[in-house]
Amino acid sequence: AGWIGIYALFLIVKPISRRAVTALHSPVRVTLAGWLTPGLLGGLQMLALFGILAAALGFTFSHPLASLGVMVFASLTYAAIILALNVWLGSVGQFLGLVLMVLQLVTAGGTFPWQTLPEPLTWLHHILPMGYVVDGMRQLMYGGDIARVGADLGILSLWLLGALTFAAIGVARMTHGRTLRDLQPSLIG
Repeated sequence: AGWIGIYALFLIVKPISRRAVTALHSPVRVTLAGWLTPGLLGGLQMLALFGILAAALGFTFSHPLASLGVMVFASLTYAAIILALNVWLGSVGQFLGLVLMVLQLVTAGGTFPWQTLPEPLTWLHHILPMGYVVDGMRQLMYGGDIARVGADLGILSLWLLGALTFAAIGVARMTHGRTLRDLQPSLIG
């Protein structure tokens, strides 16, 4: 739910302000602005999802606040990844975000054990971020090993920082191709 929520937000919201890039704002600042809004909206989506799971569906959590924290952190991580794809590849990046979602749904182990995957797909479970979210949530929901949750959050942190860095480099690259039209775009298009 976190990935599709962020993916849908990036279909609606422009990831990076061309006007800010043209005005020579710091690439890091432009990247953070492009990431924080969808990330915070994704965090609100996770809060609503948590409420539905706990109140409406009656799910119990051994560690409810930590579970919510992992959900919000996962949403922030997904926002960074999809932002980086959009910055570097535009609409192709949007499509790759959809492909990544499908691959992760299959390999994360949320719907069926990842150990039953065909051999060419098992390595994706250990690379893509959603598998770590699923593992962390299982540990927190059912009272499992908290140390594993820390390791899962460590991998998610690497994804988050790597994606934000990659996006910032892409934004810095955008400053080389700016024009006056980017600063004051035409009303017609």
